Amino acid sequence: MGGPHDQVDKESQRDFLRVDVGVVGHLETLDGRKRVEIVDLSQGGAHVALMDGDGEAEYVVRDCVLRWMTFEAFGEVKWRDGDHFGIAFDEPLRPGVIKETRQQASMNIRNDHHEIKQAAYLWAHGIHPR
Repeated sequence: MGGPHDQVDKESQRDFLRVDVGVVGHLETLDGRKRVEIVDLSQGGAHVALMDGDGEAEYVVRDCVLRWMTFEAFGEVKWRDGDHFGIAFDEPLRPGVIKETRQQASMNIRNDHHEIKQAAYLWAHGIHPR
């Protein structure tokens, strides 16, 4: 007989605490490298979203390496919903990785915003970098 209390215990043991970060990273597979936003991150995994959503429906991912800032983690895709993926890491991240990622997240978001703004400016002025 399992009651609601048993359900809560399973939920709390199943996963690490997740931290919303919004950091840009790369998902690397045998098929190539895709730019992603790391929506949230925990010691055990990450929720990522593909940033280039053009025709990615056929992009199949299983084993991968997630790289961001100066970190990387090997993992396996456990779920997918459109351009969003849930990755379970092979080995848990050190707590310091989560802490540093969170501390630098706002700076990385500002840098990404600057990069997008610069690209828009160049496009508007007819400059198309190759």
